[in-house]
Amino acid sequence: MLAFKEEAKKIEDRIIEWRRELHKIPEVGLDTPKTRKFIESELEKMEIDYETGYAQNGLVALIKKGEDYENYRTFAIRTDIDGLKVEEKTGLDFASRHEGKMHACGHDAHAAMALGAARIISQNIGEFDGNVKLIFQPGEEGAGGGEKMIEDGALKDPEVDAVIGLHTGGVIGCMENGQIGFKAGPMMACTDRIKMTVIGRGGHGAMPNTVVDPIAISASIIENIQTLISREISPVHPGVISICQINGGSAFNVVPDEVSMEGTARFIHEKERNKIARRMENLCTKLAESRGAEVDFEYERGYPPLVNPEEFTEFFRRECAAEILDEEEIVKLEEPVMGGEDMAYYLEKVPGIFIFLGGKGEIDGKFHGHHNSKFDIDEKVLWKGTALLVKTARRWLEKNG
Repeated sequence: MLAFKEEAKKIEDRIIEWRRELHKIPEVGLDTPKTRKFIESELEKMEIDYETGYAQNGLVALIKKGEDYENYRTFAIRTDIDGLKVEEKTGLDFASRHEGKMHACGHDAHAAMALGAARIISQNIGEFDGNVKLIFQPGEEGAGGGEKMIEDGALKDPEVDAVIGLHTGGVIGCMENGQIGFKAGPMMACTDRIKMTVIGRGGHGAMPNTVVDPIAISASIIENIQTLISREISPVHPGVISICQINGGSAFNVVPDEVSMEGTARFIHEKERNKIARRMENLCTKLAESRGAEVDFEYERGYPPLVNPEEFTEFFRRECAAEILDEEEIVKLEEPVMGGEDMAYYLEKVPGIFIFLGGKGEIDGKFHGHHNSKFDIDEKVLWKGTALLVKTARRWLEKNG
C-alpha cells in the first residue's frame, strides 16, 4: 500500500522548489499566463494530460484510471494560483520579479502542494480506485475564478464527484505550524460589497438650515445599520457590516451635494445574508427619506459562504487526517472565519472539504499577516499538505469508486 507520508517527504525539496519558482512570477486576477505555462511545463514532465481554456488562464489536469476511465468516479483537488497587487519587501532570494505584484497569500505554496500530489498520484494511479482531477484556478483574490472555472466546465468531462482544497499560512491564529484546522458546516463567510451614494442638497456650512446634509445623514446610516446585526440576526450567528470607505466634501465650509460610501457585509448563513441585504437597502432608503435625501444603494453579492458537509468532514477527520497526522496536529475549529474563499462555489456543487494548514513564516523575526508586503510561509509544512491531498483522494475513491 502506498505510504503517503513517506512519498510526500521524498519530494519535499521538489515541492519547495516549485513554490519558490512560482513565488518569483506572481500574477493577478485571471491574468496568469506565466503561472499557467509553468504548471503546464511541470505536468508535461510528469506526462499528465491537461486542458486549458478555463477562466482565461486556468487549467484542469486529469490522471486517468486506465483506458476505461469514464467508468470510474473522479475526485478533484482544487488549488488557486493567483497573487496580489502588493510590492514585495521580504528580501527573500526568490522574491517577486514582477513589480507591484506578490504571492502575499500563499497561493504559490498551494499550487506547489498540488503539483506534489499530481506527481505521487500519477506514479501510483494503479493504487487508486478512480480518476483524480487537478484544478488549477486563477482569480481567487476577488475575481471569482472559481465560479468561472465551473461555468467553463472544470467539474465535467468526467464529472467530479468530490473535491478538496486547502489554504496555508496564518489565517487561524490558534493554529501552530504543521497543524490543520477545519470545521463542519459553515466555516467561512460570504464576501459581499455595499455601495451607496447619499444625495442631499449642498450649501454653506454656516447655514445648515438651508441644506440637506448628506454627511450628517451618512453618519446616521453608518450608526443605524449596525442594529441589523445586533437586532435582526440570531445572536449566536456571526455577521459583519463594515463601512470602510466614505467620500464627500471638498471644502471646510461647504456642505456637499452627496456622499459616497463603500463597505463589506459578511454572513455564514445564506438565509440571513438574503434577509439583511434587503433590510439594509430598506433602512438606508427610509433614513435618507426621513431627512429629505435620497440613496442610490447597491448590494453586490460576492463569494457565497463556504460550507463543509458534515458527513464528508467526519470522513476526512477520521479516515484521512488521523492517518497522516498526530492527534494534536488536528484542530477542530469552534468558530467560523469571517474571511471568504471561492472554494465555496465548488462545495455548492459537490461534497468535499476545505482545510487550513498552519504555516506561518517569519521575516525580520516575526510573522506578517496575509496580504502584507512581508508575508511568508513555513515551507517545512508543505509535504503535509501534499500527503493529505493524496490520502484523501485515494481513501475517498477506495470507499466510493
